[in-house]
Amino acid sequence: MIAVIKTIRLQTVIFWFLALAAAAAVMLIADGSDIKSIFTSGKKDSPVLVIDAGHGGADGGATSLSGVLESELNLDISQRMAALSGLTGIEFIMTRDSDNIEYPDSANSISKKKKYDQKKRVELINDTRNAILISVHQNCYPHKSPHGPQSFYSRNEGSDSLAVLIQDSMNAALCPGNRRIAMPVANNIYLFKNITCPAVLVECGFISNPKESELLNTEAYRLKIAAVLISAYLRYLDMNE
Repeated sequence: MIAVIKTIRLQTVIFWFLALAAAAAVMLIADGSDIKSIFTSGKKDSPVLVIDAGHGGADGGATSLSGVLESELNLDISQRMAALSGLTGIEFIMTRDSDNIEYPDSANSISKKKKYDQKKRVELINDTRNAILISVHQNCYPHKSPHGPQSFYSRNEGSDSLAVLIQDSMNAALCPGNRRIAMPVANNIYLFKNITCPAVLVECGFISNPKESELLNTEAYRLKIAAVLISAYLRYLDMNE
């Protein structure tokens, strides 16, 4: 019982520390600072968190009930994760740090642009030594009732344990009572079929659900999501030292 209480207290301390650090990070994001160049821990051969803001460029993803593109929400959360990573000494890279993606002339259709972008992301991830991927997305469904965040893991070793940590953290901090559990990612997702590192896809919420869509439109909630994801990642690193 004592051990359980200590664990809960530790998780609470980590979460609120990250939340406070994130508040400072917001100012850097707002100023358009180059987070990657400012924050580096300098540790050799340490794990590298690859923050993947899903969609982007010609691919806006789904659209929320209020008309916000999924790609914009994914990028905002990912930028906050990047700022938190820098403030806590986590080595990281981003697959994109803006909504502008440069395409070659040969990518002359949305389909070709999506394919080009995904191939470039796969190359970046597979070329990154000791990479661990967290891919940020939003869920969408034809009906408005489904809700709750969910994590999905790749077949690569270590992915399932990270996904479980993320899911437990999201359930506790974002959606108490959420019954969703970490699940294997679908076999038809190109990015996850072609990478070799531990990888988790996070559906932060349903933008088709009125309540969650409203929450995701607030900076405070997107900040909370980023803090939860980085907190879970830090616990994962601690467990695998």
